[in-house]
Amino acid sequence: MEECMRECMRKLALWFTRTFKPIVTHDELVPIMDKLGFEALPHAGSPAWKEYVYVARGCRYLLPADTPPPPRPRLPYPRIDGLHICTYRAFIDSVNFYLEMSNISDLFHIRGMPLHRVHDKNKKWRRMEEEESVFVYRDGTLEQGTYNQYNVSKSPNSGGNSPNIINSKVLRNKGDTNVSHTAIVRLNDIIVS
Repeated sequence: MEECMRECMRKLALWFTRTFKPIVTHDELVPIMDKLGFEALPHAGSPAWKEYVYVARGCRYLLPADTPPPPRPRLPYPRIDGLHICTYRAFIDSVNFYLEMSNISDLFHIRGMPLHRVHDKNKKWRRMEEEESVFVYRDGTLEQGTYNQYNVSKSPNSGGNSPNIINSKVLRNKGDTNVSHTAIVRLNDIIVS
């Protein structure tokens, strides 16, 4: 029974749009980020996370001293597949903060893929609560702050039982000016057949 359930589960992965291939480790991501002007910092912490610093050009804005620092793209180390959708969204948004692309999906997108029999066998998985998905993410790869910022389905503005995402391919700003506009695709639209 457990083996059948495992075969039905799927994980999300960051895909490089130009090659249409998933990026599963930082070894694959670092050369792409280098070309975009980001430098990888040594991984630190437990569990380990790897951050990237934008070094291609100087600071775009003069920030007042009391302003928080600009976001740094970061993902768990060493594997970057099987993460929560909020973790991927935070990474893509922080990359786009520096690149200012009108359509970040020309560079990266998130797609589902089956669990790998060898690499994913002994990992602890949690089911994502978005919709009634079969998508799972590795336990310990979702930070509470990221979840609070990107989880729109449990937002206090949702007005009861109706979620903020309504059969739309774009997440619309519901009046909160602190939330950036983000392109989002429903989970059932990213299942690989």
